[in-house]
Amino acid sequence: MALRWGDIKEAMMARVLLAASLAAMALPASSFLMPGVSTVAAHLSSSNAASVRAAPMALRTGIRRPLALAMQDAAAAPVFAGDLKKAVASALSSENAGTIAAAFEGLKKEGAISKWNSQTGMKSRAVSQNELKRALKTDKDLDELLGLVGVQADLKQLTLAAFAFSAVIGVGGSIIGGQTGGAVYWVTYLGAAAPLVLIGVGSVAPGIIGDVLAKATWAMDETNTKERRVKHEAAHLLAGYLCGLPIEGYVVEPSPACIFYDRIEGNMDAIEAWKKARPLNDQELDTLSVVSMSGLMGELTSYDKADGGQGDLEQLQEFFFRAESEKMRNPAKREDQTRWGAMESLRILNNNAVALKALCEVMGREGTVEECIEAIEKAKDEPATAEAW
Repeated sequence: MALRWGDIKEAMMARVLLAASLAAMALPASSFLMPGVSTVAAHLSSSNAASVRAAPMALRTGIRRPLALAMQDAAAAPVFAGDLKKAVASALSSENAGTIAAAFEGLKKEGAISKWNSQTGMKSRAVSQNELKRALKTDKDLDELLGLVGVQADLKQLTLAAFAFSAVIGVGGSIIGGQTGGAVYWVTYLGAAAPLVLIGVGSVAPGIIGDVLAKATWAMDETNTKERRVKHEAAHLLAGYLCGLPIEGYVVEPSPACIFYDRIEGNMDAIEAWKKARPLNDQELDTLSVVSMSGLMGELTSYDKADGGQGDLEQLQEFFFRAESEKMRNPAKREDQTRWGAMESLRILNNNAVALKALCEVMGREGTVEECIEAIEKAKDEPATAEAW
C-alpha cells in the first residue's frame, strides 16, 4: 500500500511531539526551552522531504543546552567550609535534647553532616525466630546466642546453692546446739531464711538478681576485653546517631555505657514533671528498640555469641512498659518487637561496617564525641547486599 506525503509528515510530527513531551518531563520546567520547537514546525511545514527529515535534529539541537544547564543546577549542593569538630562540639554544648537535635538538623542542612537521623521510615513488624536466625546465619538457640542461657543457668545454680547452704547451716546448728538467742541460733536461723529471701526477691524483682549475676559473670569472663566492650558501645553510638537520638556521651572504662536522650524532650528523670507521664509513641519505641539491640548485634559481627547485654534487654523492657501502644502489654508482641529491633540494627550495622570500624578505633583510644561523629561522617560505606546479612 502506497503512503501519501501528508501521511508521512503527520507520522513524523507525532514522533517529534512525543520526543518533545518526554524531554519536557525529564527536565525542570524552567530549564526546557521551547524555541527549538518552532524551528521544528518550520521544517515540518515545508514540502521539501529533506527539510522534514531535519526536524528531529532541530529538536535535539534545541534541547541540548537546557539539558546541560539542568545537570549543572542539580549538581549544586551546600558545601560546608567550617571545622566539623568545632561545629559538632558547639551543637553538643547544650544539655537540652531538643536544642541538640535542632543543632544537628541545622548542620545537616548546611552540608556539614549527612548521616545524622538518616534511618527514617523504620516500621516494626512481626519477626520470627527463624527469620532472625537466617539474618544472623546461625542455627544456635537465640537465648544462647544473646548470652541469656548463662544467666538462667546461674540463677538455677544460685537457688540450689542457697538451699544447700541452708541445709548445711541448719544441720550444723542442730549438732552444735546452743542457747536460744545465741550466736549459733541466729546463724542457723538466718541460714535457713536465705532461700526464702532469694525466692522473695526473685518473685518481686527478678531483674535485680539477674543483673547482679550477669555483671559478676561478665566481670570474670575471659572474653570481656576492652576491644569487645568498645565494639558493643560503638554499635550503640552508631545506631543511635543514624536513628537521630541526641547523644549525651559515652564511657568505656570502668563501666561501659553509651548515653543518649531517649526522646527529644530529654530523659525521663530530667524533664518537666508534666511531660514525664507522656508515654513513648510507636516511632520512638521503634527507634529505641533498634538502638537497645544494636550493642548485642555489634558483638555478633565479631564474636560467636553476645555477652554483657542483660542490661540492654532489661532497659528495653522498661521502654515497653512506657509505650502508649496496648499491643506492648502482650508478651508475644514484645518478643516480636525485640527480634525486629535486633534484625533492623543488624541491617544498619552491616550497611555501615566501615563507619563502625572507624568508630571503634576512635572509642578504643577514648576519643571525644566530636571525633566519633567525624569518623562516622567521613566513612565511605556502601549498602550491603541482602546476602551479606
